[in-house]
Amino acid sequence: MAKQMSPTVTDPDAREKLHLARVLLGGYAAVSVLTLLAIVVFSGNPDIVTDAVWIRGSIIAVASLITFAIGVSMAKGSRSSYRRLQIIALAQVVAIIVIESVPGSFPVWFKIANGVCGALLITVVLLTFARTVRATFAAR
Repeated sequence: MAKQMSPTVTDPDAREKLHLARVLLGGYAAVSVLTLLAIVVFSGNPDIVTDAVWIRGSIIAVASLITFAIGVSMAKGSRSSYRRLQIIALAQVVAIIVIESVPGSFPVWFKIANGVCGALLITVVLLTFARTVRATFAAR
């Protein structure tokens, strides 16, 4: 049985957006962990897995799990987690855009995985900046 959100999230639209953000953050964590698993499996092939892929893939996997945990707390109504998530998700989107824009910095397969993560995070950022969500976490 799924846990209920905090009663502090009373607006149905905000509740729905926070739930969707939590689901998308779960997807981000899943893609990131699966990408790290692929890195481990193909680590013997330097054309597929470079040192940069190892480093960035490991960082993304850890960051995604932390971001997911913060997102769960936010969806329960934590104002501090909401602020943290906005900053962290936006910073991760910027990092992904930089990585995607540098030609030849990473193999294509890794850029595709990062692009998927970026799309999920952009959606989370948009959800957290929605009017009803901002109003839910406005200073009380």
